[in-house]
Amino acid sequence: MKMILKIFVLPLMPFIAILSLLGNLLINISSYVIGFFLLVLTGCGIFCVVNGKWTELAILAGMAVASFFALYIIVTLTDKIKAINRRFGEFLRT
Repeated sequence: MKMILKIFVLPLMPFIAILSLLGNLLINISSYVIGFFLLVLTGCGIFCVVNGKWTELAILAGMAVASFFALYIIVTLTDKIKAINRRFGEFLRT
């Protein structure tokens, strides 16, 4: 029974490894983009504070929190995919 499961897991390993690699690439690229985006949001936030535009400041803060949350989701999913790939590898070696 274990051999049959290993036969089914073996073709999934390259797919999951490629998915993990794409996740790492997405994290690296999006970190630069989100970093620049947060820099712009900070500048706009300072402008809103100086001019007393509190509603716009709240919208900008919401956008900043959403961008952090999106990056957190990407990192968490990539970490879970790596853990699945590692478990599949351990299963194949047993």
